[in-house]
Amino acid sequence: MSDRFFLCSTWPLCKSAGGRQAVLKYALPPFVNGMSRREPDLEHPRPAITASSRGRNFAPRLLPGDTVLYTTTKGRWGEVRTPHWRLLGALVVRETFGTHEAAARDYRQRGHRLPSNLVVDGNAPLPVPLTLHHGRLHTDEWDAVCRERAAACGAVAVCEAYAVDLFAPPVLTQDLMLAVFGTVPNTRTPPEISEAQADRLLDLARPASDWRRAA
Repeated sequence: MSDRFFLCSTWPLCKSAGGRQAVLKYALPPFVNGMSRREPDLEHPRPAITASSRGRNFAPRLLPGDTVLYTTTKGRWGEVRTPHWRLLGALVVRETFGTHEAAARDYRQRGHRLPSNLVVDGNAPLPVPLTLHHGRLHTDEWDAVCRERAAACGAVAVCEAYAVDLFAPPVLTQDLMLAVFGTVPNTRTPPEISEAQADRLLDLARPASDWRRAA
């Protein structure tokens, strides 16, 4: 079992005006991922990390036992008007699969619904009104990029979710990020971080002993 830690970011639904309208209209969590195939689907108890967002730069690197901390991208989120990040939670990798189909079979055998980012027959993308593109028109091919990436790299890391908060997640200020990392990490290709750094961030959400014991 691996025991590595990574820091990754994702676009929340509240990033766009359309997404904020979707939050109000459909009572959606404002900090859920805003894409049609949620990457990752943090509303699921066993989210999957796939290559739909970063291609081969992240999902194929993950091993069982790895922990991935997810934040938002930097922005003016909610009532906090100074640019900052939000800590959304932690995913602990339990199993890895080489294809979306293999991962989907495992979910179905366990009686779980499929997370929205698995690109397989019978698991359509979310409709546009539930995404940050709410209010826009799309052709039938708007899911093409996800399908192309799933075909090019089928790596899937099935995880368990801990300390997830999609309604009022903890604020990560610039000063806090500098205090923890000495710099602001570039999460376009998610960097490996230390366990101590992961602990300091997760202490904002709940005592580190709680999530480490669960993990």
